[in-house]
Amino acid sequence: MRRARVKRPRLIVKTWGVLIVLPAPFREEVAYKIFKKHEKWILKKHEELRIAYEYSRKVKLMHRSRKELRELVEKYVEEAALKILGENPCKINIRKMRTRWASCSIRKTITVNELAKHLPEYLISYLAYHEVCHLVELRHNQEFWSCVEKQFKNYRELEKELLVYEVKLGLHD
Repeated sequence: MRRARVKRPRLIVKTWGVLIVLPAPFREEVAYKIFKKHEKWILKKHEELRIAYEYSRKVKLMHRSRKELRELVEKYVEEAALKILGENPCKINIRKMRTRWASCSIRKTITVNELAKHLPEYLISYLAYHEVCHLVELRHNQEFWSCVEKQFKNYRELEKELLVYEVKLGLHD
């Protein structure tokens, strides 16, 4: 359990266990209630991580430069934006990120983790499309996943593959 300046409690499943992040005023008992309430989900996520860990031992990393990554991201964001929005209003940033592959701001800035340079090209394409879909819907709700599914019917499998690379590259430590 950890306390932080957050509005709501967070439940994070890691390779080493479970982290519950509580807002400062919350009492410790809240963490136990959250854990009990979400125990089945936690066990499911932990099993997914265990499987990803096994696969991660066999997966090969790509080796490309930051410049090559930027070019790929720009290409795939352009394609996705034109397909989804009819224009490309996106700005691209490549930087080191500790816990995620990419993010999309309401200012239409797509930031991609520099570790994505180790991903196969088809996963970079998926990441770009995923982030552009956030310009349609910010949250990971049904509308968002419908947007993703228009291009990537197999998005669930791609998400599992990304998890394997997350484990391999230490994004789940």
